[in-house]
Amino acid sequence: MSIQKKNGGASPPLALVGDIAARARIQRLSSLPPLPRRSQELLRLLTDPELNILELVALIEQTPALAGRILGVATSPFFRSPVPVRGISDAIIRLLGLNLVRDLSLSLILSQPFDARRCPGFDPMRYWKHAMMTATFAHALAPSVQAADAPSPSEAYLGGLLHSLGLLALVHVAPDAMGLVFRELAAGSKRRLSEVERTLAGMDHVEAGVELARVWRLPAAVGAVMAHHRDASYRGDHWLVVATITLADRVSKDCLDDAPPVDWGREHWPLREALGIRPVVWGQILERWRARSQDIADLAAILAGTPS
Repeated sequence: MSIQKKNGGASPPLALVGDIAARARIQRLSSLPPLPRRSQELLRLLTDPELNILELVALIEQTPALAGRILGVATSPFFRSPVPVRGISDAIIRLLGLNLVRDLSLSLILSQPFDARRCPGFDPMRYWKHAMMTATFAHALAPSVQAADAPSPSEAYLGGLLHSLGLLALVHVAPDAMGLVFRELAAGSKRRLSEVERTLAGMDHVEAGVELARVWRLPAAVGAVMAHHRDASYRGDHWLVVATITLADRVSKDCLDDAPPVDWGREHWPLREALGIRPVVWGQILERWRARSQDIADLAAILAGTPS
């Protein structure tokens, strides 16, 4: 027996409901308010190729929220400084460097507008741990990419930090639907995250990331990473940095899912070959990265604002 609406019309098919939901999510993403004026100014300054390290120090010192996080990173076990950090200037100039601080600051600024607290089941620690694991592995991979226009370690690091920013956006605009997504996954669903997102939220976090990159006019390379990091066959603009993030993303997921280390990244090994990364080099990078896993978790806790 078919179920009819009270007005006599048939209920819309599930696919149409999904399409309507998707359009509604996109409209909400498109109508996100612009970044606060201070954040816009910070982004403009941080992405200035002429920015020098002394200007960066002054910028961070004038932004208390960033200063606290950067100091936390500098004093974390990941950097193991034998000399105590004496302040922001010391942390940036002696220990962290311009590129790392700039990339961390950009990631923190772009994630700031999203409120994930209303979404049951969202784990900010897992989100930031995955982002930091992807960023650090991509940073380590980049120098081994065999191409004239290979991504710089800094470009790979920033791409890793931001590749799943669409997930934060989707949690922000659809907290209840995403709560159902996380509930299904926690119950042991065999479906992929993106499939569950499209079914229950009307779009997946990659689609949300594409829209976010458009609305906020993010750099083209970052937008390409957000749009294509799930596609190992992508060979369009900025494909080398996208492929580096795709590999790092897969390794990070395998690690978080407790897969045997020998299998980490196996799904995308053909992509590793396309980038010219030799198996012996891959193994060395992987072992060094694994040895820092707890330190990476400590960094993620600082970004998430939670104890590790």
